[in-house]
Amino acid sequence: MKKTTFFYVLKEVLHLFFIGLMTLTIILLMDKIFKLIELIVTRGTSVTHILRLLMFIAPSFLIFTIPMSILLATLLSFGRLSSDNEITALKASGVSLYQLFWPIICLAVVAYFVTTFLVLYGLPWGNRGFINTLYVIAQTKADIDLKERVFNDDFEGLVVYVDKVPTQGRKMEGVLIHDEREEGKSNTIFSTEGYLFNDPKSQEVVLRLVHGEIHRFELKTQTYHRIQFDTYDLKLELAKTFEAIGRKLKEHEMSIDEIEAKIDRLKKAGEDTASQEVEFHKRFSVPFACIVFAIIGVPLGIQPSRSGRSHGFVFSILIFLAYYISLTASETFAVRRMIPPFLAGWAPNVLFGSFGIYLLVKAANDSPFGPSLWLNQLLDFVQEKWRQFFENV
Repeated sequence: MKKTTFFYVLKEVLHLFFIGLMTLTIILLMDKIFKLIELIVTRGTSVTHILRLLMFIAPSFLIFTIPMSILLATLLSFGRLSSDNEITALKASGVSLYQLFWPIICLAVVAYFVTTFLVLYGLPWGNRGFINTLYVIAQTKADIDLKERVFNDDFEGLVVYVDKVPTQGRKMEGVLIHDEREEGKSNTIFSTEGYLFNDPKSQEVVLRLVHGEIHRFELKTQTYHRIQFDTYDLKLELAKTFEAIGRKLKEHEMSIDEIEAKIDRLKKAGEDTASQEVEFHKRFSVPFACIVFAIIGVPLGIQPSRSGRSHGFVFSILIFLAYYISLTASETFAVRRMIPPFLAGWAPNVLFGSFGIYLLVKAANDSPFGPSLWLNQLLDFVQEKWRQFFENV
């Protein structure tokens, strides 16, 4: 195969791959983007911090969108080459389908290594960066929310009132706090001065109160206590609030080390670890889908049709659904101990990979796959009727 043909096919696939990668990643991130925009509107978080958060959670989505983009780009590019009769011209020039497959498999192997790198190193890096950024946001939030002569009730279980902030900084005068975080207890705190500082070890924002009193009432015993203090540290627990948001944003984003540690911990406690073992094997099997999708995409992409691009989208959606339905089904069987956890991640790859090799051999021998031809004819029929409908309207 000549270098010109190799790079021509590779260029055709690459630009579609990057377009698909960007589009699919944005679609999957959309829900998270709305949640993060809410932080800008309601919490006063800077756009820079939000962009950093998106960067840190991106690896958890890229490990899925990269294989999807390989399939989409392969189907669309070979569909276009087939509909423009370029595949036929290349075959007439002595270029076999196996030779045309080389640029695709090279791209798929590179995508596989990139996705594996993201699984092994990108996820832990993203998780650490995500938590650190949330802590920075928590610190900033404390400075913004504690304003003078305003009852600040943004902190769970706390109401904070500050009479005066002499200078734009962290010193406050005339602090009143009502604390109901302990069940059955109510604390009212008066202090002449207060200072905000950060505790890196506990990742908390602390309000240090100077020269004040604590008026404590216990509901169960109906007792009242009055305590005087020179200094008293009150944790605002902003970091915990943002970490709770973080847990919702990354429910399935544990690193390999975290999964292994959880498996060991559960085994020592005598609990079932099937779910964690399934997740562990899935982290290595999902990147391999890049190669599987490349094998399937080439023979399906060259099936004769009038519109290679639109049919490519339909085939992509159907294969995505079939693959992830089989992946979910195998996970369910593994969690119920009906199959080994190892097969939960790899069974779909073996199934779809074998099917793709079968299609590739048939396509190389100019033997079309019957069901794909029927589906193409059905799509052509629907597309023609749709066009006629709009022409008559």
